[in-house]
Amino acid sequence: VTSGEDVMQMPKYQDLQYRRPSVDDIRECALRTRLRLMTSKDISLVDAALAEFQHSLSGFYTAEALCNIRFDQNTQDEYFRLEQDFFEENEPIVSELSSMVYSVLLHMEDIDALKDRFGEMIFRKAQTQKETINSTVVELLSLESSLENDYDQIMAQAQISFHDKLLNLSMMEPYFESGHREIRKSAQEEAANFFESELDRFNDIFSRLVETRTKIAEKLGFENFVALGYKRMERYDYTPEMVASFREMVCKYIVPMTSEIRRLQKERLGVDALKYYDLPVLFPKGNPKPIIRMEDYPEKTGEMFSALMGKTPSFFDILREYGFMDLVSRPSKATGGYCVTLLDYAIPFILMNANGTAEDVTTLIHESGHAYASLRSADASPFIECLSPTLETCEIHSTALEYLTYPHLELFFGDRASDVRDLHMTRSLLFIPYGCMVDEFQHEIYASPNMTHEQRHDTWKRLEEKYQPFLDYDGQSFYASGAAWVKKGHIFTDPFYYIDYCLAQVVSLQLWDKSRSNPAEAMRVYDLLCKEGGNSIFLDLLSKSGLESPFESGVIKRIAYRAAEFLQL
Repeated sequence: VTSGEDVMQMPKYQDLQYRRPSVDDIRECALRTRLRLMTSKDISLVDAALAEFQHSLSGFYTAEALCNIRFDQNTQDEYFRLEQDFFEENEPIVSELSSMVYSVLLHMEDIDALKDRFGEMIFRKAQTQKETINSTVVELLSLESSLENDYDQIMAQAQISFHDKLLNLSMMEPYFESGHREIRKSAQEEAANFFESELDRFNDIFSRLVETRTKIAEKLGFENFVALGYKRMERYDYTPEMVASFREMVCKYIVPMTSEIRRLQKERLGVDALKYYDLPVLFPKGNPKPIIRMEDYPEKTGEMFSALMGKTPSFFDILREYGFMDLVSRPSKATGGYCVTLLDYAIPFILMNANGTAEDVTTLIHESGHAYASLRSADASPFIECLSPTLETCEIHSTALEYLTYPHLELFFGDRASDVRDLHMTRSLLFIPYGCMVDEFQHEIYASPNMTHEQRHDTWKRLEEKYQPFLDYDGQSFYASGAAWVKKGHIFTDPFYYIDYCLAQVVSLQLWDKSRSNPAEAMRVYDLLCKEGGNSIFLDLLSKSGLESPFESGVIKRIAYRAAEFLQL
C-alpha cells in the first residue's frame, strides 16, 4: 500500500515478459550520465543522472536474472541457452560501463557532500570496480563466464541410471541417505562413476578457468588471483591472513568435534568401519524425512513464517501466491538452489530441487532467508549495488533463519522434529571444516596456478587429511584419487565464496544461542540485520546488530561448546 486507495499491483511470475536488453542503450545512458556527473554542480542534478543510470542497470540485471531462471527451470530450452550466451558476452561490458560511470564519483569536487547524501558504500564499490574491471579484461571476463556455464551445464544435464530410473544428481540424494547400506553404497558408486566419466572435462574447464583468472589478475596489476578474488568479494575489513587464522581456529575447536560425531555415528549405525557412503546417514533406519508431500511444502512454510514473524499472510505466502518459486526437482531442471531478486520488481524468486529429504526443508528455509532480506531491504539504498550487503552477511540472512525456525519443525517432521534439529546441528558442525577446506584449496591453487591436474588432486587429498581425518573411501577410485573437489560448483563458478558460509555459520550460531533464552530478541536482531541491507561493511553490520566477529577466537570456542552441549557430545 502506498497511500489512500493506491495499491501497487504485484505481477504474477508467469506473466513476466523477457526481453533482451539493449547494450547500446545502456552505453548511451552511461556516456550521458558520465558527462552529466562531470559537469553537474548541483547534487540534485547528480541525483537525477544517477537515477537514470540505475534504471538502465536494473533493467539489464532483471533481464539477466529472468533469463537464468527460465533456463534453469528447463535446461532443454534452446532459446534461453542462447540468451545466456548473450549475457556471458555482454555482462562484462555492462560492468565496465558501470565502472566508468561510478569512477567519476571518486574525483568529484564536493565528495564529502556526496558521501553525506549517498553513503560511503557506493564509493567503496566504485573504487572496487575501478580496480577489478577495465577494457583490457572484458574479453577474458566473457571467457570466464562461458567456462563457468560449461561446468554448470555438465552438472545440470547429468543423467544417472539407477534402480531402473534415469535420475539427475538432485534426484539421487534420497538414495544417498537410505537406511539400507547396500543401496547408499551403490548409489554413491554410480554418482562417482558419473564424475569419473566427466573428470577430463572438469579438469580441462578448471585449468582454463585458473589460467583465465590469473591472466585477468595480472592485467589488472595484481600479484595473483587471490588478491583479485578478495577484491571481487568486496572484503573491505578482513584479509587472507585473518581468514587463515579463522581456519586454524576451526581446526583447533571444530575438527575434534567432527571426529567425535563420526565415532558416535559409527556406533549408532552399528558398522565395523564408517565408509564414505555412510557419512550422510546419521540414524540406523535412515535420516528423518518430511511427513508431508513435497507439493505441500509451500503451504506449511507459509504457516511456519506466519507463526515465527507474527504476520498473516507471511512474505512467503505472498511469493507463493504470485508464483515466485519453483521448488521440486525434475529431470530437465538445473540442480542446486538459490534466491535471486528481480530488481525491476523488487521481488525475489526462489529456485530449489526438493527430493523428499530433510535437506529440502533446510534449503527452503535458507533460500527464504535470502528472500526475506531482499524484501526487507528493498528501500535500504537508492543504489541497486547497495541493496544487499557483501556475501558473508547475505549468508547470515539465510543460515540464521535455519536455526530460528527450530521451534516450528514439527510442521514438517512431526515427532521426529527433535531428530531433525540434531541432524541439522550435526551437519552444520561437519560443514564448517569442509567449507574451510574448500577455501584453503582455492588459496593454494591460485597462489600456484601452474599446478597439474595431479598436483591439484594431491592438494585436495592432503587437505582432506587435515579437515576430515575420518574419511574412508573404501578404495573407490574417483574419491581416492583426490578428485572429489570437482563436485563442488563454487570452486568453479564462485571462487573464494565458500568461506562466507563458514563465517555466517559462526555468526548464525550466536543468534541460535540467543534464541534459546530470548527468541523475541533474536528475531529482533535478525530483522535489524536484514533491514540494514548493504549500507555498511561486514564487521560494522555485526557491531550494529550486537553480534560478535567470527574472527575472535573466543567466539568460535564458545559456540563450539554450546553446540557440543546441545548434541550431548
